[in-house]
Amino acid sequence: MAVIEEIVSAYGVSPYHIKQVSDRLYKVSDGQNMYALKESKLTDRTIHVWEQVYHQAYAYNLSAILPVYLTERSDLYVKMGDLYYYLTPWIIDKNPGQERAVTNIYEVLGNVHAKTKQSVSIDTEPIIQQFTRFQKYCAKCQNELLTYVELFEQNRFMSPFELQVCTHYHVLVKVLVELNQLTERLKDELAQEQKWNYSLLHGNPDLSHSIHDHNAYLINWEEAAYDNAVLDLSLLLKRQAQFHNRQNDHWAEMFTVYKDENPLTVSEQYLLSIYLMDPSDYIALVNQYMTNAGQHTMVKHVQLLQRAFRRLEFGFHWTEQIENDASEIESET
Repeated sequence: MAVIEEIVSAYGVSPYHIKQVSDRLYKVSDGQNMYALKESKLTDRTIHVWEQVYHQAYAYNLSAILPVYLTERSDLYVKMGDLYYYLTPWIIDKNPGQERAVTNIYEVLGNVHAKTKQSVSIDTEPIIQQFTRFQKYCAKCQNELLTYVELFEQNRFMSPFELQVCTHYHVLVKVLVELNQLTERLKDELAQEQKWNYSLLHGNPDLSHSIHDHNAYLINWEEAAYDNAVLDLSLLLKRQAQFHNRQNDHWAEMFTVYKDENPLTVSEQYLLSIYLMDPSDYIALVNQYMTNAGQHTMVKHVQLLQRAFRRLEFGFHWTEQIENDASEIESET
């Protein structure tokens, strides 16, 4: 613990007690206050973006970003060898329950995205061409899946993985049809809008990176970036969707909480649905199985495919619900 003592002393903290909570997290007490010392994964390449997060937090009053302490030299971190450490208040997480946790992360993420948003004019033609190539890729995926299903059905005894693909196939077809239609609509919107919104992104949003005291905070900004907010949202939602959870419907039902903080354009809503229904991971797993390229056991193959399928199924139901909600709003007005 001598190294940890040296690091916290750079903040003017005299440690009374130090407890290692995980591989990279230490709980430090000076007898009066408690601190969280994080051994980060930051590098010389990423440290500057991470620092910018806290400059933005100050400039835009982003109270959702848990602050870091300054060292006695007014630095945001301490570097020891190749490692970067930073110190934050120790917050005792008051578990608010699933529904409140979803609301909180939507609110704080939407607040950060909205307050840091900037719109720039862009040439959308290259982006439209990329989505045209994506449509061709999806059409190829559908043909490949049909080929695989026909091949598997010729087997007298299908493996668990093959049976899984055959069972999923009818849902995958619906996903790919909907995906093609959404992509066509997105291309039409991009041709008219010709702008792109940039926001500060967390880069790794997850319920485990939100903590709840009197306020909700987002922690661990080590993968922060600047791009469209939809990238953060898709990562958050895909992560929740891969595991079977009866609470997953809450994410679509409560999405208005996010949109109240950071309204999305029509093209951004299309883009989010497209990201959620991207079949790349699923197809890659099937191709890996067919070429024996992976090192996974059959059980692991089946688990990974089921998770990929849940993400696609979630994306399809998400799109249905969002479109239904939009139709109801239009009919009311």
